[in-house]
Amino acid sequence: MKKGVIVIHGLTGAPANMAPLSESLARSGFKVVTPLLPGHGTTLEDLSKRSWQEWQEKVAGTFDDLKNEVDEIFCAGLSLGALLTLNLALDPSRRLKKIACIGTPLKLSPILEKIALPLTHIPPIRGLFKHSKKDWEEGVADKIGRELYQGSSYAKIPIHSIWELQRLQKEALKRLPELKTPTILIHSHRDKVALPLNVELFCKTATQIKPELIWLEKSGHVATLDMEKDAVAHAIIRFFTDPVLKP
Repeated sequence: MKKGVIVIHGLTGAPANMAPLSESLARSGFKVVTPLLPGHGTTLEDLSKRSWQEWQEKVAGTFDDLKNEVDEIFCAGLSLGALLTLNLALDPSRRLKKIACIGTPLKLSPILEKIALPLTHIPPIRGLFKHSKKDWEEGVADKIGRELYQGSSYAKIPIHSIWELQRLQKEALKRLPELKTPTILIHSHRDKVALPLNVELFCKTATQIKPELIWLEKSGHVATLDMEKDAVAHAIIRFFTDPVLKP
């Protein structure tokens, strides 16, 4: 039986951010596809014009192409990619065998959500602040991994893209109680982008499943490039290859 995996990068990132995981999956016999989300790998201006629906359509199209080549499809996503993975799993026309969600940002930090982002909707401020500078050390604690991250990602995040991320968050949260796909959640206690409280929110909202939970202790938000990247890959491969127990 042929198995395929869609591996989805995060906001302002690229497939290279997922390379250690993608390469490990390929060595384990999976056919791996790593789509480049619209607005990524081009310019910040391009990304500033993209909607969450365009990102989701890219992922759905990737699924449709892959289903002609394999018998079962899995999906793994980081951050924005985790939200897109959830939405794909909740699409009744596209069946995923299992999913892996890494650093899932169902909610942003309270300061961002309640103060900073609402201010950016005010017309005078909206014109002044179009981008947010990225904190590379929050993303990746490991020096070598951080250099790889910097070399394959935008240095800034368009404010428009954060608004689109929020819209995608609302869509995922609204439908999360419907999720039935076996899921592994991987999250770092040190994640300052997707705070650990997101794990509790996920478990409270996805009431039809009991996700497997893996906590990381050394990594930042982009765990696929950080100190525990090998553990991340190992956990996902084990989860994807373990048989699904019938009730």
